[in-house]
Amino acid sequence: MTVDRDHPHLLASGRSAALLDGSGDLTLLQESRGAVSDWGGVYARHLRLTGPWSLSFRDEGHQQRLGEGATEFGWEPHQATGRHRLSEFPDLSVAQRVVAVADPPGVLRTIHLSTTGPGRAIGVESAFAPYLIPVMVEGIRPGRFTAQTRTDGLFVRQHGFGLYEATRPAPARRYLNRASWIGGHYQGPISEVGTEHQLWVDPGMPVEIRYWIGGGRTADLGRQEENLRPLLDDPGSAVSASERFWSSWAHGTPRMRWADAPWLETAYDQARRSLRALYSLPDGGLAGLVAGYPWYASLWCRDLAEMIPAVLWMGDFEQVRASLDTVFRFQPSRDLPMLGARTGSLPMQISTGPVLLYGTADTPLYYPGLVEQFLRHSGEPTVPDGWARALEGILGWARARQDPSNGLLTHGHEVEDLIAATSAVARVRFGIDQPDTTIWDSADRRDQAIDIQVLWHQALGALGRMAPGASPDRIPASELERIAETIRQEYRWPEEAYLADSLRAGHPVRTLRPNALRAVSAGLLRGPAARRMVERAARPDLLTPWGVRSLASTDPTYAPAVYHQGQVWTLATAWLADAAFAAGDVDRGLQALRTIADRFAAEGGYAHECYRGDRPEPFNSCFLLGFSIAPFLTILFERLWGLRREGAGPRLTIDPSFPASWTSATLEGLRVGAGRVRIDWSPGELRVDWSGPGPLSLGAAGREHRLEPGGTGRFPLPAPPGG
Repeated sequence: MTVDRDHPHLLASGRSAALLDGSGDLTLLQESRGAVSDWGGVYARHLRLTGPWSLSFRDEGHQQRLGEGATEFGWEPHQATGRHRLSEFPDLSVAQRVVAVADPPGVLRTIHLSTTGPGRAIGVESAFAPYLIPVMVEGIRPGRFTAQTRTDGLFVRQHGFGLYEATRPAPARRYLNRASWIGGHYQGPISEVGTEHQLWVDPGMPVEIRYWIGGGRTADLGRQEENLRPLLDDPGSAVSASERFWSSWAHGTPRMRWADAPWLETAYDQARRSLRALYSLPDGGLAGLVAGYPWYASLWCRDLAEMIPAVLWMGDFEQVRASLDTVFRFQPSRDLPMLGARTGSLPMQISTGPVLLYGTADTPLYYPGLVEQFLRHSGEPTVPDGWARALEGILGWARARQDPSNGLLTHGHEVEDLIAATSAVARVRFGIDQPDTTIWDSADRRDQAIDIQVLWHQALGALGRMAPGASPDRIPASELERIAETIRQEYRWPEEAYLADSLRAGHPVRTLRPNALRAVSAGLLRGPAARRMVERAARPDLLTPWGVRSLASTDPTYAPAVYHQGQVWTLATAWLADAAFAAGDVDRGLQALRTIADRFAAEGGYAHECYRGDRPEPFNSCFLLGFSIAPFLTILFERLWGLRREGAGPRLTIDPSFPASWTSATLEGLRVGAGRVRIDWSPGELRVDWSGPGPLSLGAAGREHRLEPGGTGRFPLPAPPGG
């Protein structure tokens, strides 16, 4: 166990989280917009409950913070443990455990004190700043709170959100804003909440303090108070439940092994763990995966859409169902201008309250394909009625934006509409200039960004395939081909062997961005044209040793420290990997995966949102973002292993894209419908074991096969290219 005071650590239970570094206190210094902020503290139910939470020790002549004396630090995804030797108290030993707890949602912190010297009195102070605000936009903190003491602790509230703080044993005194407080009721500014314990520690007779901070909506605090007494009296069951949250899931998800690429095996396990840390379990109807930490611990439906395919490959169909239910629940049936919502659209952000914001150019377009993927993975035969209505709403929303001259979707008015709708009651400002609401929302990519059109084509295709009887009148093939051909022709950039970034007033905007690679991944370009695009994207003006820039460095507007004008995004690196595999360039695809894996290794299994474009330095960045993790996982299943779930019933196609030099690979525990598959690959052969309740239809080596329950099949494979 080593101490790393700079590295972030995330403890998560699905309903709560703790952010800390290796110092022992819940502190986490992160750069945000060019300034350093401390994002340590307690999170629960999409709320940041507290700011940094520190402990300090004192006697009559000395005082020292716990984090200044860390000697050992151990970390698991649900808990952190540490040992501390404080220079001001050389005979005192402190052991700590911090655990993220799901029910009630919050964080349990236990301090164990012992001494090797004579008996002595020690004062232990706990201090934190209350926040109590949904984590949707970084840097916001309310100014006024209500505080009220209770029999077992303290309630702090603001605008429908609250936290409950309690200890065992009860503290000797409480503080508000560093001033001693006898308790009761208080309203006003609160910069700090504190407690002090006065303890006598004898040699051989250690003492312990158990701290609790949890919360959510104010309406739920009473139930939390009832559950706290058994938790604080005997925390063992809650700690065990948090451990099971991780261990049972890891046991039930697929395992991968590559004898020739141990780095990839490690990266897979790290990414799988980080994906789990983002889970938001069903609670008040808000299930899904939060976008990331520290800034975006709420549901961002575009980010969620990038994560759902990976969750499906993990075999967690129930979480995907609950996630889709959550998103569709907030689809508006009429225009809501104050929220930026159009009839049939889907929210951009959902958080506790709920707090909603709509108005993206692309979010709804992901969801028809996600529903189709869910049906294929789970084996469900038809679209649930509520989802079918939601899909109809998405189609109507998109049709209202369709340009009749070319069949493409137009975007770019969303922010102006929102500002106009709210101008009478508020002045809306964003943390960044936001002329558009594509995934690069600080870049002006109007009127018809290429990735929006690729998503539109994919959404129409999925809607057509899921229509009752797959009626050709619903989404005619001619419309799909027209959109595909428009993308191939109108965005052509012959001089770069690439596609332009957008159309404006019918003319191509020849800006070099990685977004155009999505057309290759979608199969809209194939053969030599696809390979040339991948080769162009791999030149040094887009591709750096640490990932792919959002804008080529040769562009006149390139700025390496600006969010979408040249910073490196892990997501864009995944786009390059995906497109390379789609184009048949296995080596380049694998190298892009290695680039991402190197970031995981350097960051303790996390993946930053973005980095500077001129050096591998995270900048204005979450230390963990879901769409920096999930696409990497999806590519392993869909491109490297070449897996596809198709048709009704248990059916799987396997077409690996392993390098010619590799000698073996194993995938076990893959969930297919109600069964599990194990795949063993070696050059020239696939072995497949099936444990499902019925037969498995299998496509392998260009032929159709059938495996009975408990059956094993061996299938010869052609030599890989270059083999």
